[in-house]
Amino acid sequence: MNPSLISARERPLARRDRTPITRLTWTLTFRIAFFGGWLATLTACHQQTQTQAAVPAVRVTTALPIEREVINYAEFTGNTAAVSSVDVRARVTGYLDKISFQAGAIVTAGDLLFVIDQRPYQAALDQAQANVDSAKAQLELAEANFQRSRKLMEGAVIDAQTYQTQVATRDQAAATLTANQAALETAKLNLGFTEIRSPIDGQTSIYNFSSGNLIVGGDNTSSGILTTVVSIDPIWVYFNADERSLLDFQQMVKPADRQSTPVEMKLANESTFAHKGVIDFVDNQVDPATGTIRVRGAFPNKDRGLRPGLFVEVRVPISAPRKGLLISDVCIGYDQGEPIVYVIGKDNLATAKPVKLGVSWEGLREVVSGIAADDRVVVNGIVRLRSGIPVEASEGNMADFAGTNQVQLPTTTDRNANSNGTPSSSPSVANH
Repeated sequence: MNPSLISARERPLARRDRTPITRLTWTLTFRIAFFGGWLATLTACHQQTQTQAAVPAVRVTTALPIEREVINYAEFTGNTAAVSSVDVRARVTGYLDKISFQAGAIVTAGDLLFVIDQRPYQAALDQAQANVDSAKAQLELAEANFQRSRKLMEGAVIDAQTYQTQVATRDQAAATLTANQAALETAKLNLGFTEIRSPIDGQTSIYNFSSGNLIVGGDNTSSGILTTVVSIDPIWVYFNADERSLLDFQQMVKPADRQSTPVEMKLANESTFAHKGVIDFVDNQVDPATGTIRVRGAFPNKDRGLRPGLFVEVRVPISAPRKGLLISDVCIGYDQGEPIVYVIGKDNLATAKPVKLGVSWEGLREVVSGIAADDRVVVNGIVRLRSGIPVEASEGNMADFAGTNQVQLPTTTDRNANSNGTPSSSPSVANH
């Protein structure tokens, strides 16, 4: 039948006859689409599970933290200084006759260093001695005349004026003898000053004059220095302590013990504080301009390895000893600026643990909180780790990693992983 011949009354009925077929078609289409989507999701999850299961175990080295007694220290920089330092100068003028030491020699107090020409001073001494002998003779004569005059005065043989003259002559002769004796002592001193000796125990510098040069006595300028002698055992170290360290120190140490507090020192080429000494001086006031106070430590120097003027680092204890857990610096990574370490559990999966770090101690780092003594801490291979990754662990000794100061900075966040579950970029390594 031609559709155009269907009446208007019959057309709605035709549409109603076709409605069940249309509904069935839409239902089948929806079910097919839903099943296809579910199948696609299931396939993707299965592929992801297979990808995660395919991540290989990372080889790492683990070690247990070391339990050791630790102390909080305040560290400062300072300089060594001699206990005694003397610029050797001449006290008398003359030509340098002899040098009796080698440059840089170890000397003791009283050792002969220089000799100035002694002949003029020996002659002056002889002359002074002669003057003393002459004055003694004059005094003896004056004393004899005085005794005779006294007897004559008692017998009224001479008048009072004559007697007074003899008394004055005797007193004048005695004064002349005293003056000449003083001149004799001066001549002896000057002759002794021609031998220039070391005033202290120590080490000499170079000599600034050679034999034959005219030496001016009493020259207090730099040109008058013949050599310098510095003491070498013990040796001092001066450093400036900040106000906070001073307060911590005073809180910990009793006033009676503050002049014998231990202090440790290391030189520029040393990695440990091997030199042990004591604080023997703390200044009486804090400098308000810098907020520091001057402190001095005394160190033995039997091997003469320390010299005045060296740049050194010192540390002073500011806490009582306590038990602490120590790990190597290579164990420490950072996640968003916070320190972490990786710990391997019994299931051989890596777990990142936030930690609170303490002091550096003998090449290791104290962990105040965050790990336990029986935790297996990763010491080698943390740059390839993130939480939850399987590992193949071998045991090591934490002490073998002491002094290693390369801190590894791993990529720890999941958002840095790519679609197959592995880190998207290699972690970096930086100095701590």
